[in-house]
Amino acid sequence: MRQTVSGRRATGRQIHVPRRDRTLKVLALIILAGVLVGSSACRQAEKPVIKELRVPADGVTLHVRIAGNPEAADVLLAISMGPGLSSHYMISLEQLAGESLAVVTYDQRGTGRSSEPSGGYELTEYVADLEAVRQAVGAERLHLLGHCWGGLVAVRYATIHPDRVRSLVLWGGGWPSSEIVAIGQQNLGRRQAALQQEGIIPTSPTAIDQILPVFLSNPHFELPDEFRRSQYNPEVEQETKSALGEYDVTADVARLKHRVLFLWGEDDPFGLEIAEATMKTFSAAQVQFVVIEECGHLWQECPEAFFSQVRAFLDLPSERTQAVP
Repeated sequence: MRQTVSGRRATGRQIHVPRRDRTLKVLALIILAGVLVGSSACRQAEKPVIKELRVPADGVTLHVRIAGNPEAADVLLAISMGPGLSSHYMISLEQLAGESLAVVTYDQRGTGRSSEPSGGYELTEYVADLEAVRQAVGAERLHLLGHCWGGLVAVRYATIHPDRVRSLVLWGGGWPSSEIVAIGQQNLGRRQAALQQEGIIPTSPTAIDQILPVFLSNPHFELPDEFRRSQYNPEVEQETKSALGEYDVTADVARLKHRVLFLWGEDDPFGLEIAEATMKTFSAAQVQFVVIEECGHLWQECPEAFFSQVRAFLDLPSERTQAVP
């Protein structure tokens, strides 16, 4: 069943103070200042504890970051988009971390602070890397969050290690066949050509920030620093796509029985039709399909809607201070 939610940013509510005695107004300001200071102290206190690991896998060493309590009963392991993009842009996910939930991110093979593999870039090797991270973290079962390409890695991991997965959160990804990917790439190409014709992006982009507007609902949206600090390795993308070739895991996906939160930006350039096609392949799973209005391929454009859906799905408190380093 499809649900559509608003992706508009929340606006601050204005408080109108009547013109009364100046003393009362000053007293109100003092009280407000005290509340703000206390709120700031709470935010500092709620920053998640960060731990970083170097995890050996098959012919590669992976850089892993853990936020929150590593011994928590629930662990959310996030797999980034790409291939070839480091995980730094996912740091905002750490606002979900706490005593009851650890949030784990890692740089995939050949990207960011992970080493270049001595082997290759087969999908099965990406799955093996994810399993190595799970073992290093010490989690028996995982909530997996996959973004774009990371969604395919998460889904394939779930088909190979179904008993290691509690649930799946898929944001703009998880495409089970190269046929679906090809349709999405055609839609993406049309979006890129339109923005180039309008002069919003260059004809031959040379940096990741020059191509990112293609993925946004609003191409003029200013991405936060966490995205600008992510590193991109085009060779990893090329080698991974070459190794992936034509693939189809729809039969395996159809056997999954996990809880799945399938999130999609209404203006995602890959096209809503491939989201619907992907969602239908989870025929035996418990799927919640949510389309977020006024949002593209990156949740940084619609954080309130994105995080409210993830919190509800993981049964986390609906209100939590966004305390991210």
